[in-house]
Amino acid sequence: MLLRQLPGQHHFERDRQGRSGQLIWERYVKYQALYRKYRPRVFDDVKGQDIIVRTLRNQVKNGRIAHAYLFCGSRGTGKTTCAKILAQAACCLHPVDGNPCCECESCRSIQEGSSMNVIEMDAASRNGVDDFRRIIDEIAYPPGEGKKKVYIIDEVHMLTPAAFNAFLKTLEEPPEYAVFILATTDPQRLLPTVLSRCQRFDFRRIPADIISDRLRAVFEAEDISADDEAVRSIARRAEGGMRDALSIADRCVSFFPGETLTKERVLEVLGTADTAVWRSMLHSAVNGDASAMIRQFDDMLMDGRDVRQIISDFTWYLRDLLIFKASGGSSETDSLVEEDRVILLEDASGVDELQIMYYIEVLSELSWSLRSTMNTRVLAEIALINLCRPQTRKELRGSVEARLTRIETQLEDGVIRALPAQDGTLIREEPSHRERSPREAAASDEADIREREGQPAGSAGIREPGMAVAPELFRKIAAQWKQTMSSLPNRGRGEVLAACSEISCSGDEPDTILIALEDNWYRPFSSDKALLQNISDAIAGKYGVRPKIRFINASSESGEGRIRVDSKVEALQKEGILFPIEVE
Repeated sequence: MLLRQLPGQHHFERDRQGRSGQLIWERYVKYQALYRKYRPRVFDDVKGQDIIVRTLRNQVKNGRIAHAYLFCGSRGTGKTTCAKILAQAACCLHPVDGNPCCECESCRSIQEGSSMNVIEMDAASRNGVDDFRRIIDEIAYPPGEGKKKVYIIDEVHMLTPAAFNAFLKTLEEPPEYAVFILATTDPQRLLPTVLSRCQRFDFRRIPADIISDRLRAVFEAEDISADDEAVRSIARRAEGGMRDALSIADRCVSFFPGETLTKERVLEVLGTADTAVWRSMLHSAVNGDASAMIRQFDDMLMDGRDVRQIISDFTWYLRDLLIFKASGGSSETDSLVEEDRVILLEDASGVDELQIMYYIEVLSELSWSLRSTMNTRVLAEIALINLCRPQTRKELRGSVEARLTRIETQLEDGVIRALPAQDGTLIREEPSHRERSPREAAASDEADIREREGQPAGSAGIREPGMAVAPELFRKIAAQWKQTMSSLPNRGRGEVLAACSEISCSGDEPDTILIALEDNWYRPFSSDKALLQNISDAIAGKYGVRPKIRFINASSESGEGRIRVDSKVEALQKEGILFPIEVE
């Protein structure tokens, strides 16, 4: 008895009657990669590109197919797949609601790769003038069957300038039956004359949730057992590429045939570590424990993991943590499951944003260096030690902030770590064994008041008007002035301030921000007390400080003695110019 033939496979069995013991059919199974076997054949099967799919399907349905398309996007997002579906739909004899019927003679020949009306070309290997002269000569002949003649040119950014120039005229005015579909991962390298002749579609990275749903459907069809954490791990590692996700799933299934895929098994195949390892490395960096950091790194190397992969994964963990902390748990972290959100929230509470940026800067510099060195382990160990000892990288912007944050953490723990004594031992001093300074006493009393009022003891309160702030924070206020003013309750006046005002400071008023406006704006704004309060509230809510605010007339008042805030704060400080700032 012959079994029913399934897509992508050929099943044969012996004749169950066993006539004369003769073998009638021999079972033969042909393997096909998951990303090829489950490649979408109609627009409805394409996931994560709803706007593009709807537009292309409507064009086919309404007979408005353009003569040239440009599909842009990162790998595995569906560019070539949509190009093939569009080509099949354009040539289909009986399209169904903008989708190819997949049953007519034209559709079958395109699926089998034998159609003369759909020509696929890889510009990475055929990028010369002669290749496009051949296309120009062939395009003069109409299609023998079907309605369109479609050229799919993949990696079109690899074409030489001479090939582009030879192709331009044909691309602009092809015959009415010709359609060009160009696909690229690097549209910036295309000539403007090419971009202007095409309808451009940008394929975005596919969200992890959509990839997870697709993986579950594939696993169910293939009778593969996998838990939810394993599916999510594969989806995240794919970084928005459906093809990458299916390829990773194929590797995992091949490594554990017939077994249930778990998160630990997926991480083993990928050669990476669990989130707990990255959390532990982060805590080692914050605490300045270089010994623990190197020990964890060495353990991963002994498990067979690659140095570059370890650094890349740790960097991405820090990136997720930074985005989570900066966006308050929203923005790009909306796709996080609750378990990951809780972990990031816990880690974010113990580290500052500038400190995380310093870590990412060190690791990014390391990743670049690892591309051209043979001693990858040595460089990685040096960089990891630099994470724990930011004083060794004073040239990096976040170095000082990382050191200050670590010192503050040690102070909160009741331990001050000084430089090693001459005998090599660390000096440890308990603050309770010495007399507290007035500033420490005031800070302690303020913490006690916050605790009685229900606020966290370590939370920073908003200072009263006239108090100074740190130079870096004042520079940040200036850099983000437009965004701050645009968020004011009075949107009209906020937009005016964002576009027309300039902030500065004066040595005579070191605790005041001066807002300079032209005469026609200065008069109504300077008398608006509610606006002054709104500006003060916006600065206090965003930066935790409340300096004095005063409007000045830019037309009548002299600019002498005033310092305009720019990015050269360090240079001005060296000249002895007083900023309305004090280091806390």
